Amino acid sequence: CACLASTLEPRLEDHATVGRMSPGLEEPDQKTPEELEAHFRTNLERGLTSQQAAEILARDGPNELEKPPKPTLFMLFVLQLTGFVIILLLVAAVASITVNATGPAKDDILSYTTG
Repeated sequence: CACLASTLEPRLEDHATVGRMSPGLEEPDQKTPEELEAHFRTNLERGLTSQQAAEILARDGPNELEKPPKPTLFMLFVLQLTGFVIILLLVAAVASITVNATGPAKDDILSYTTG
């Protein structure tokens, strides 16, 4: 699916987002761990202090993905109608009604139910 492929490709704005979160840091994926350690004023062995972590959390928010919206009941209904078997049954019903409405017993109301 093309939509899946587009979500897996790296986006240009991903680098811009890192730049906004950390001004002055260009090409963070090209930096050595020591350069990143100095830029973020942290320690590679001990990590951030509680105060630094709280400041970053307050500034950037939690490190979590945005949740997609839940589909509405109407959308779930429409998605159920797009299955191959359902479409095949709907086409068969329309064909059956059309044949019955144009056949020799078209004036008999019960002809559709009695054959």
